[in-house]
Amino acid sequence: MTDQAVQVIITVVVGQEKRELHKDIPAEDLESAIKDLSQEVGQAIFSAVLQILDDQMQKTIPRTWKNVGRVSRRVAFENGYTIYRRRIYRDEHGHLWKPLDLLLGVEAYARNSRRVQEMGCLLASRSSYRNASEMLTYLLKTVISPSSLQRIVKRFGAYISACEADWHQEEQAGKIKAPILYAESDGVWLHLQQANAKRAEVKVGLLYSSKRRIGSDRFCCENKVVMTQLGGSNEIWQIKLRELADRHFDLDHTNYLVIGGDGASWVKHSFDLLNLPQVPVLDRFHLARAVHAAFSKLTNSQVLLDALFSQPFDTVKPHILELINQSKGKQTVLLKRTLDYLENNQHALLDLAQRLPSDLKLATLGCAEANVDKLVRQRMRGRGFSWSLDGAQAMIAVLRHKDSLSRIVFHHRVMDNKRGLARNKPAPSTYQPISASVPIFHSSEASKEWVQLLRTRMNKELSLTELF
Repeated sequence: MTDQAVQVIITVVVGQEKRELHKDIPAEDLESAIKDLSQEVGQAIFSAVLQILDDQMQKTIPRTWKNVGRVSRRVAFENGYTIYRRRIYRDEHGHLWKPLDLLLGVEAYARNSRRVQEMGCLLASRSSYRNASEMLTYLLKTVISPSSLQRIVKRFGAYISACEADWHQEEQAGKIKAPILYAESDGVWLHLQQANAKRAEVKVGLLYSSKRRIGSDRFCCENKVVMTQLGGSNEIWQIKLRELADRHFDLDHTNYLVIGGDGASWVKHSFDLLNLPQVPVLDRFHLARAVHAAFSKLTNSQVLLDALFSQPFDTVKPHILELINQSKGKQTVLLKRTLDYLENNQHALLDLAQRLPSDLKLATLGCAEANVDKLVRQRMRGRGFSWSLDGAQAMIAVLRHKDSLSRIVFHHRVMDNKRGLARNKPAPSTYQPISASVPIFHSSEASKEWVQLLRTRMNKELSLTELF
């Protein structure tokens, strides 16, 4: 039985091109053989279709363009590596064009199609490069090494950043109307390699209009948008958040901007450029952790928290001072530090219900920690990870859009043909005078008198200023 095999002959006819595929399928390896055969058929059809498209596009090429030949290319598509030939044209200005590459969205010198790059970035955003390369190799039936996948992520991350720069230049304002806009920000530190600093902080900011119940005690943010930044100044961070808000929300219909954070200085001022009435709220997790750690041994810390949430800080402060007077040693230092923390954020302690009109439908805050964890920390922290700056920048850009990549709805920018999937002729350079040096002027003989005299004569007698 194991020596039995089935001979399969498939004729592929696409347009005027005809191709036959012969395959002997052994019985003991039936499933994988059929899978390989289907991939070969797909590659044959795809290659033939590309040939037909290249022939059809020849009829639409301007007459002033000259066909300078056809060159084969090997690119990994979703159905595996495909070899195709496409025509190259030179326009009246000397620029080279490859229309089929432009149609496919394949960049110059790229070995993978745009969709394969998206698949690789999506897998790399959810696992290590080594695991992601193994999964991508299994899907494509084509070997993709971890280093190749890393280069794919770096290039595609730079492409995403360029797309975002184009989106920021759009003049269309956001259309989401939110009477109350909720904004939170937080950060996470990454370990760096091949950089001056050993660590760098990734800033994460999110905006959402409300929350929707998805379970008994579970809620999700509605109309949530996220921004991240590694490095850069606080001013650049504020500008990015303002552009993010302008692009998604109709801020003319927003009456209140509720800002949540842990009390850090850059967190407090992240959303200043939105020019909306701000209602700051200190993150309840950080506040509860600080109060429980400092006051749980002296009083009922939960009662103290309830008082901070519902009463002005000036009415609660005397009670805190009494507790500090009852403490000694290191406990006193901890209590005073906690009191300073509360005083510096006293304008953000009261609940929203105590400060906003009662007819408004309010939502709770505290999403920053979870979003930082899911968006950055799970992929980029732990397991001895350390990142180069460009690699971290690229991965952060991919992580911002991993949901769009998983749903195949990533918004690609419209590419300018002159920027280049074609290899353009370089612009003529400006005139540069010819210069050269005499080796003896830099040798061990440079200090001798005759060498110095020669240098002086050459500088003087060959100078244009001396000539004129």
